[in-house]
Amino acid sequence: MWRHTPSAARDDALLDRERRSPRWSFIVERLEATFGAVAELETVELGSGRGDLSVLLAERGARVTLLDASDKALDQARRRFDRLDLPARFARADLLGPLDLWRDRFDLALSSGVIEHFRGAERTQALRAHWTVIRHGGAAIVSVPNAWCLPYRLWKLYLELRGWWPYGTEVPYAKSELLRRACDSGFEAVEACCIGFWQSVGDHLGRSLLGGGPDWIDRPSPLDGIMGMSLLLWGRRPQATDPEGKR
Repeated sequence: MWRHTPSAARDDALLDRERRSPRWSFIVERLEATFGAVAELETVELGSGRGDLSVLLAERGARVTLLDASDKALDQARRRFDRLDLPARFARADLLGPLDLWRDRFDLALSSGVIEHFRGAERTQALRAHWTVIRHGGAAIVSVPNAWCLPYRLWKLYLELRGWWPYGTEVPYAKSELLRRACDSGFEAVEACCIGFWQSVGDHLGRSLLGGGPDWIDRPSPLDGIMGMSLLLWGRRPQATDPEGKR
């Protein structure tokens, strides 16, 4: 996954695409509605890779931390943030390992394309990691592939049948499972929405299978709520309760 580093031009194009995405619009809307602004928020991206979302948060003034189990991924992230002259903290950490060093430290924990790479009880454990690192009253945003997205499932099946699937274990989520596991992890005010049906058509059946296609990342569809490419989970960690039982 981390043998190749995109050129600066390619990297800029990838970031610009994320800025136009409905996922980023969702994140900004939720953070501004909840915290008033993105600037000065303490955020952590779990399983960060090169930190796409952390870059956009840092551009808006958030104080970002990137955690990943891969040294190679973190090295790429450091070089990326240096190139963009953005501040960030980087640390090697296992999502399923002890996170005591990071417990209760952040306003926001987020991940994108991470927790679907686990099975069984580890799926809840990966969500619980988001809960662990945020403060009481903090929030988590988790992006995962939608099990009901037909273009994505056809693309994945095709690559698996050809022996070309590069991502290892990847079990997409239905909304019901994502909400259930989030509640089991301790989150409250939990909601999940689907986005990106046309994005999935363009990405999975256009560029990936046909070798080209339009960039439909910001094109809405009536099918988004059912077959959107991404499921976005929003959840809050409850406020601390004092010894008298008052919030």
